Amino acid sequence: LSHPTMTTVRPAAKLMKASFTCAELGSAYGQCVLRTYNNISRDTCVREFQLFRQCVTAQLRK
Repeated sequence: LSHPTMTTVRPAAKLMKASFTCAELGSAYGQCVLRTYNNISRDTCVREFQLFRQCVTAQLRK
């Protein structure tokens, strides 16, 4: 097995950094899911997810 090169590892590292930067929004999304997991439906936490996704996407564009 060969070791991954920096070019294959970098996107994952960038995603990890973006997720860390947006941790507060990610936590809000996770808390929403935890609060509603017994009665969750498709769009229950859509607002929280969209805010987290927008933050991560913005960080990845930097």
